Amino acid sequence: LRGKAGVTRYEVDNLGRVIGQAKADAAQAGSNLVTSIDARVQRVAEYELNDAMKQARKEWDRNTNEPYKADSGAVVVMEAKTGRIVAMASNPTYDPNAWVGGISAKDYTRLTGKSSNYPLLNRAIQGQSAPGSIFKVVPTAAAVNAGYSFNGPYQCSSSYSIGNQVFKNFESKEHGPISLGRALEVSCDTVFYRLAHQEWKRDGGTKPKKNAKDWFYKTAHQFGLGAETGIDLPNEVTGRIPDRQWKQDYWKANKDAWCKYGKKDGSYAEKIAYENCLEGNRLRAGDSVNYSIGQGDTLVTPIQMATIYAAISNGGTLYDPTVGKAIISADGKTVQEIKPKSHGKLPMTKQTRDAIDEALSGVVTRGSADWRFVGWPQDRIPLHAKTSTAEVYGKQTTSWFATYTKDYTVVMTISQGGTGSGASAPAVRNIYNALYGVQKDGSVDESRALLPKPQQSLPKVRTDGTIAAPKTERQDPARRR
Repeated sequence: LRGKAGVTRYEVDNLGRVIGQAKADAAQAGSNLVTSIDARVQRVAEYELNDAMKQARKEWDRNTNEPYKADSGAVVVMEAKTGRIVAMASNPTYDPNAWVGGISAKDYTRLTGKSSNYPLLNRAIQGQSAPGSIFKVVPTAAAVNAGYSFNGPYQCSSSYSIGNQVFKNFESKEHGPISLGRALEVSCDTVFYRLAHQEWKRDGGTKPKKNAKDWFYKTAHQFGLGAETGIDLPNEVTGRIPDRQWKQDYWKANKDAWCKYGKKDGSYAEKIAYENCLEGNRLRAGDSVNYSIGQGDTLVTPIQMATIYAAISNGGTLYDPTVGKAIISADGKTVQEIKPKSHGKLPMTKQTRDAIDEALSGVVTRGSADWRFVGWPQDRIPLHAKTSTAEVYGKQTTSWFATYTKDYTVVMTISQGGTGSGASAPAVRNIYNALYGVQKDGSVDESRALLPKPQQSLPKVRTDGTIAAPKTERQDPARRR
């Protein structure tokens, strides 16, 4: 991409005087990198993420008795059938012009100091947090692979107890006997608690069998979690699947500190440290129960979840996310396409995938997000979604909303933003409105659609190396609504 500078070599005499030209290497113009980013959609994504965070800060958190902080967030818009990134936004953000001509120490401190909230961090690929209920597609597939029926029925009670510990359903709601599909639609935690606990016991509990299946953990790794997605950007993080091996490794790294600090009859923190000192390497029942709903020590990134939901959309193929689309020579004559690359398949049958697909459609029409999608043209543009309200110790809940159509996957998260349907869902709907030209009354105006289908063509490059950019109308995302 950089090209090469021209070099001319001259012959000189013993006094350093030029007596002739020996050799000349012509300059080579650099090639053009074409990205899959659509500037119009990018503008909408950035605006909607920022506005969603502003709106969240106006809402009252009944648990902490203060407004939601909504301190950071990210959104990914991806082509479902290729993994190409159409838009990617991270908030807080910064002005890249700060680096032009060199950055001052003062400005650098402002971007990296403790009070900055780290705007240089690309939270779409480097921000990791508990996924909460958008993770439930993983244990759903795991349960079916382990031999459980998708249709159930499974009891969705208001709580589930293990010994004297009570694990509650979200807002303590109960829905009676339901299928796994309905459990996804209404986001029933207790269905997954029961399944995870049963599997934990079947694998031997705290004394695992040599042939322990660990379906819920094995399946997560097969979904690509706990590993990089392979996106063509630097410094991607892996997230974390807290399986037995991770528990063992984490205990080895921390047991000395736990044993030194822990006290059997001390404070709550000291008691926890004491317990971890003795058996922190054991996968306990509570660990598996929390893990089954994307809580506990589970960590994911937005790009990982976008990759998974895109795979559900396209029939099961996990694509490496890419920003680069093609490399075009300076004269426009040579084109090297960066083709989509797969790193695996979802570990589920077509029957299971279709059942999950139908359930995620139900989230929009009769489930936890239906109130946000009243009037959506579901018959014309089938939309599938999953809400999530993830709990984080010492913080307000994290809002997640993972969605897809046959064309795109959109995933948004807002740290300390509240519920998935409350904070993220309206913004994601606005992004889809812009993509497809959906109006307030639910009608579709194709003339206002930014990108109703993924872009197939590449820009034209003139012989002088300039790009013949198409004329586009600059539209204010706020006015598009």
